[in-house]
Amino acid sequence: MMKFKFTILLSLFFIIANLKAQQLPMYTQYVFNDYMVNSAVAGTVDQIPIRLSYRNQWSGFTDMQGNNIAPKTFALSAHSPITDAVGLGAFVYSDVTGPISQTAAQLSYSWRTCLSPEGSCSWDKKQFFSLSYGTRLLQFSYDDTETVGWNEYFGLADDPVLPNVIETDILTSHVVAAYFYTEYFYAGLGAQNLFARPLKIQSDLLYDNKLTAEYNLIAGAYLPVTQDKSFAMEPSLLTKTTRWSKTQIDVSLRFIYENAVYAGFLYRASEAAYGFLFGVESGDLFFGYSYDTAVEGISNYSGGTHELAIGINLDLFKRADNVRLQSRFKNRRMLLDPFRENDKNGNRRGSGS
Repeated sequence: MMKFKFTILLSLFFIIANLKAQQLPMYTQYVFNDYMVNSAVAGTVDQIPIRLSYRNQWSGFTDMQGNNIAPKTFALSAHSPITDAVGLGAFVYSDVTGPISQTAAQLSYSWRTCLSPEGSCSWDKKQFFSLSYGTRLLQFSYDDTETVGWNEYFGLADDPVLPNVIETDILTSHVVAAYFYTEYFYAGLGAQNLFARPLKIQSDLLYDNKLTAEYNLIAGAYLPVTQDKSFAMEPSLLTKTTRWSKTQIDVSLRFIYENAVYAGFLYRASEAAYGFLFGVESGDLFFGYSYDTAVEGISNYSGGTHELAIGINLDLFKRADNVRLQSRFKNRRMLLDPFRENDKNGNRRGSGS
């Protein structure tokens, strides 16, 4: 019985902590879809990557009535180059954690430039920089009707922050990001949930129910192991922080074979969580799966976290002279060349071709 009560108290703690921090959904497979954490990625590939993902965090986690309250996230994203310097991106997601739910849609614009002077270096040494701005429409809901009896059951005082009714609010927030990349390295900074007004949930209280801005850093490197690049490694780092939560640090190492099979390991320092990820491409189709679990704490009451992703890469911008289509960047960072020139026949060609 004591273990059962502890489980319920633990679930209440995580739900309340989630509400206080106003955290955005978590993604283990950011290495396969970095647009979800940095909107400046939009337009940096010579195709339209479309990704649909589902994340079941703390699988099997239930409340005192046996209801599944494990966080679940659905997300759909796509981004595309519009010109050599402009990209657009969009995503929608639905995130449910017990009585807390978020549904959001985002549209972002990115501007990209080449930092290397024209003709100053070969293609594989060029450096690019991208800036992005986006707007997000968010619906936030709290449904406490199924948890009204918890405080009475445990003899706890009611928390004035958490209403005992269903309340919903719709508001907007803003997103900014910067992204620097070369053929073998990338790094980006992003900020989300900016300039949002306070939520109109229990607004008569002294508490300021305001969305908390989240700041993140992403970085990684592509390290060929063989001369023909048939086998390579890609270490990457993602850090996220808010005013109310400790910094989350994700470290991963991905192995890439023939630009089609991906397998790797990940570690999340803030939760002492570890896991693995796997992905495969066939033509323009993509499938990815990841699993992670915490070493202690909530891991004793859940079956870990599962994340699935499927996608398609639409080559609507395919050019016969674009050597990126034959390179290992087909899946993520196939760079457009803003300095394509005309050859003697009047055809456009890449300066690095």
